[in-house]
Amino acid sequence: MVFKMYLSSMRGLFVLALMTILSPVATADDFILVDGRTFPGQLWSSVGGGAERPIHRREATANRAYPQAVMKIGQVAVGPDGKIYYVSGLDGYVMHLLDRRNEIHIFEFPGQIRDIDCGGEEHTVYFSVVPTPQNSEPLADGKIYRRDLWAGQPSEVATVRQADIGGGWWGTFATKGGSIYIATHESPSRLFKVGTGVPEQVFTGNQQEIHGLSATRDGVFVFANNTGKIYRTADFVTVEPVFVGGQHYTDVAVEPATPQR
Repeated sequence: MVFKMYLSSMRGLFVLALMTILSPVATADDFILVDGRTFPGQLWSSVGGGAERPIHRREATANRAYPQAVMKIGQVAVGPDGKIYYVSGLDGYVMHLLDRRNEIHIFEFPGQIRDIDCGGEEHTVYFSVVPTPQNSEPLADGKIYRRDLWAGQPSEVATVRQADIGGGWWGTFATKGGSIYIATHESPSRLFKVGTGVPEQVFTGNQQEIHGLSATRDGVFVFANNTGKIYRTADFVTVEPVFVGGQHYTDVAVEPATPQR
């Protein structure tokens, strides 16, 4: 009897091991991370949620090709082709990291570009512009633009009136499933879905302060909140930490499954 029980137990362990081998393994996302307080600006990479490693550091002095640049990195985006784009959040320059080595100036836009996204589209960037208030004026309205880098000038895709959302939007946004979502800089942040009409408040259960927002390959959100953690969520109620690092990250971008670098 004991021998039969042993055989049954071993058979069960064998089946469990075989199922583990044959079952598909869930892979964690790969992240590009920035800390907007670092000077000169720097990019970090995390593979599968593992420890971050530096991949690029800007020069302390701006290149003559973009002499008015602030040499920080505040926000970052990665296209489906694996191309990395970033902005300082304090000037009008959109930059590209060519071959993960060389900083290339893509274009300049009048005003201060606060955030950037790729919308899941190759050779395309979305970016937000919100002016800095002058002389104690209230925070101005902002806009979100789309630019196909192969096809000409930016086109406006959304206007965000501060009066419509109760103020507090400094440009943080993400695209997901063809829709644009924005987050205010408050604690907790308020989130809205924006388009051509009045913004619709969404995810009203959120209790997080959001500094950088992006969407994953499987259609949920990840966000940075100016700490060493990156979080993943589908509804901003159930929030899961997916990365812990050594910087106070202000933004996160998700790399494609098979980037063409």
